[in-house]
Amino acid sequence: MDEIELKNEVLNAATGLFRTKGLKFTMQDVAGEVHAAKKTIYKLYESKEELLLDLVTIGFDRIQDAKRKILESDLPMQEKIASVLIAMPEDYRSLDFRRLKGIEEKYPSVWKEIGHRIESEWEPIFQLLEEGIKQGCVNPVSLPVLKQIVTASIDSFMYTDTLALSGITYQEALEDMVTILMKGVWNDQA
Repeated sequence: MDEIELKNEVLNAATGLFRTKGLKFTMQDVAGEVHAAKKTIYKLYESKEELLLDLVTIGFDRIQDAKRKILESDLPMQEKIASVLIAMPEDYRSLDFRRLKGIEEKYPSVWKEIGHRIESEWEPIFQLLEEGIKQGCVNPVSLPVLKQIVTASIDSFMYTDTLALSGITYQEALEDMVTILMKGVWNDQA
């Protein structure tokens, strides 16, 4: 097995371990999953933080790919906007990103990269929203305020226990957020 294949196996193993253990997985756990010595894992990644950074980079790249596919699709405007705001590769939908709680203290560079990636790469979404405003199917809204609402919500969903205590999954929270943004709380039928 070459280094690229091994690295992919390590990343897949780390993703699976995050799914079951959150940030509590160890490099020894990763080594066990790929049937390699821990020393071999440390040749690929000098630290768990470096491994987590690679996971974040690859994860957000995959999220951006999912967004690109949505943006290029023939979905109706409303569905396209709702989907792109919470785009997630299918195999990431079962990840509980609330398990990132505590990452700021333990892995500050990873936390910083997550924040950077959540805040960046909004231009295609803004273009889609502006197109929806021009078409008249989206109310004229402040795009920076909308971005702040979405990014603050995502941040809160990841780093607080409020949703878990209410029995709401991370994915359900994202979907509810988009429903509230898209439909509001006002019932015109009442």
